[in-house]
Amino acid sequence: MTIRLYLVRHGETPMNAARQLQGITDAALTAKGRAAADRLGELLRPVPFAKVFTSDRGRTIETAHRIIAGHQPQPPLIQLSALREYYFGGLEGDSGNAVITRTIRQFGVAAAFRAWRGSERFAGLVRSIREADPTHQAEDLPDLIARAHQAFTQVIAQSPDNSDILVVSHGMLLSALIYQLAPEDLPFMLLKNTSVTRVDITEKQWQVRGVNLTRERDILALRGSATSTAPDAASDQSPK
Repeated sequence: MTIRLYLVRHGETPMNAARQLQGITDAALTAKGRAAADRLGELLRPVPFAKVFTSDRGRTIETAHRIIAGHQPQPPLIQLSALREYYFGGLEGDSGNAVITRTIRQFGVAAAFRAWRGSERFAGLVRSIREADPTHQAEDLPDLIARAHQAFTQVIAQSPDNSDILVVSHGMLLSALIYQLAPEDLPFMLLKNTSVTRVDITEKQWQVRGVNLTRERDILALRGSATSTAPDAASDQSPK
């Protein structure tokens, strides 16, 4: 079994542009987001996607349709609710900077810095968000990890052997998978809009081939070879 997953964060939305926590809130793409999705579609046009998976949020569906617009035949698009974004609870719509400020006020600069550094910084970020939520509804890390595992179990179960699969989802959800496979490769600011991360799956291992790729040359190199690695060393773990 070999499945090549092309993991794409959706295009920019108005809430992204305003640096608001979007979560499960639905939104359409901005003009910039639509243009970036169209450009990515041109770069990925030679990849023969067998299937496309998205969350059930409009921004991922629109991004996916724009990416595969030039593909013939059109691969089937399957929506999975498990691919939804992290739920920010009472912080939905708040400024991301406001959450950082709350965390520093509550725990101090030193404690906040320790929580957001090293390979465990994603776990620290999720804990900070949950503790900053005044309604105590924000998703905790075990639930997010379990949901990511559920989502990709569904993707793999529905993907044919030796296939290229497009998955368009959200920044925190995709970061939860990367955190399990290659935490050191996860950028401090997580994933950019319309960035590409590739994970190759065989019967024995999951290999991270590239994370958060946005430059044309990196994406072209990534799609060109099943054995190319970008950047640095590939991880060969499987999610827990």
